Amino acid sequence: MTDYFPLVERIVFENSALDAEMYFRGGSVTGLSEKRLKDGSRAVSFFINGEPGAAYLLGETGGKPISQAEFSALGDFHPRAIKLPDVAGRLLQLAFESQAEEKFSVAGDDVWGELTARWKKESKSGLIEARLGQIHGFSLFWQGERQKSDMIFSTPQGFIGDFPPSVSANAPWDIVVYACRPQTQAYQYTVLRQGVIRWSRDLLARYQEMVGQKLLQLLNRELARQAQPWRWNIAFEGVEMFDLHFFPYLTDAAHAYRALFMTMGSQMSFVIGGALTHRLLSETFERIFPEERAALQSQRLIPAAFSE
Repeated sequence: MTDYFPLVERIVFENSALDAEMYFRGGSVTGLSEKRLKDGSRAVSFFINGEPGAAYLLGETGGKPISQAEFSALGDFHPRAIKLPDVAGRLLQLAFESQAEEKFSVAGDDVWGELTARWKKESKSGLIEARLGQIHGFSLFWQGERQKSDMIFSTPQGFIGDFPPSVSANAPWDIVVYACRPQTQAYQYTVLRQGVIRWSRDLLARYQEMVGQKLLQLLNRELARQAQPWRWNIAFEGVEMFDLHFFPYLTDAAHAYRALFMTMGSQMSFVIGGALTHRLLSETFERIFPEERAALQSQRLIPAAFSE
């Protein structure tokens, strides 16, 4: 088994996993604590903004969820702890909760173009893991499109939010294509996030058409003020929402999204009136993909909740 994000510097501890927990908690840091076991398997535990998250026992076919107590009870054989950006953490968790369905190597500078063109043609949703030497990362595709908020690679220059350039034209990239498991929390979180991003984009685009760019910028500033006290790593630029936060639970994500849509609905109602705001919310809500719409409805993220 190879390391995840091998270029990330290990956090050095005297007392392995216990010190790692204290580090993550004390700094409100997102990261991964890892143990290699005597039988060759591996166990990992997430810390998400300082709080314990999910833990997994990893094998060749994927990750089996275990409790934090079970993880703590495992022996510390070659422990490793690394600090991660939120996007790296949530995509790694999605990989653990998915099924590897295809593995291959591709060489050449056009590797990404071939993959993205194929997945776009198929309107495919899934996760790609790519590795070239110690460069390692993930990219989420949704309905055939690369997702800007769900792409990250560890490189010698640090983490970047895009596909890295090939080191050489003949260097082979090792690719793993994951099929997501719909019943898992990581996948449900992904669907909810994609639905929120799509709905907000269409909603803000319609609003901008009606009121202009300056009033949209005012709304974006209100959304930033809403997110700042909670330290949600969510930003709005024009009509685009960039969600780079890692929420440990689906309910936490739904709470944040609900607050942001409440702000949108309130500000829009003040400018264009409640009836027109409800119309915009409803029309854009109906245009998102059915699976996303169902995920939003399950968390009470619906037009009627955000308009007077």
